[in-house]
Amino acid sequence: MAYTLLALGVAAVALGPRGQRPINAAMLGCGAFAAAFFGLRGFGHPWLAGSIAVVAGMLAAVFGAIADAWGTAALLASLFAAAAGATFAALKWTWPPVAALAGSIGLYIGITRKRKLELVLPPLFAAVFAAFGASIGWAPHRRGALLYPLNDIRWVLALTVALALPFTAVSILRERAKKSRLAARTPEMDDEDLKKQIAARQGDYERAVQEAEAARLAEAEREAQALQEAQAALDAQNVRDPQNDPDRGN
Repeated sequence: MAYTLLALGVAAVALGPRGQRPINAAMLGCGAFAAAFFGLRGFGHPWLAGSIAVVAGMLAAVFGAIADAWGTAALLASLFAAAAGATFAALKWTWPPVAALAGSIGLYIGITRKRKLELVLPPLFAAVFAAFGASIGWAPHRRGALLYPLNDIRWVLALTVALALPFTAVSILRERAKKSRLAARTPEMDDEDLKKQIAARQGDYERAVQEAEAARLAEAEREAQALQEAQAALDAQNVRDPQNDPDRGN
């Protein structure tokens, strides 16, 4: 479990904005599994809850890995709904409407703020995964524990904040460097790209010109043929009707 969390954290930081996909897959899969497993316990056959939980977790993980914008929106909706529902349930208040409202807000934010969330969410989740992975793997109460202070939740939260700050800074700096590289393209480079595109499509341009010229020549030939046919018909009519010739009439 510890190494799995650390691997997810490393992937989220290394992949940058694309690291949101493994986070969506892991969080949605675990959330769907937990909701189905604990929500269906005590109903029907003892194997029913576990079986449905496995299927729901796999489907949610695949959805989170494939769907980019909707996966992030579903993750935010789940987090918002869970936080609001748990808070109102702890206060003994009616929680389903509040959870539904919070989930819809999270869904809206996930869709409309996708680009910005891809810069912030991966480093934050990477910090959480790394801190909890370290606390699980190297902080238990046993001889030789390397990170025994992480048995205290305050140290875990402090490590999470300490990791989140540099991870977020790396994500922002990487995005700014990407924008700087795009902005550093000079007009000469753009002209070179345009020349390359024109050269690549030169054959298509020549083919289009040849087809247009062939169509023009064919149209001219048809007009000339039509004119010849009209002249031949007029000559034939004059031969059949000599009275229309003014010289012969005199």
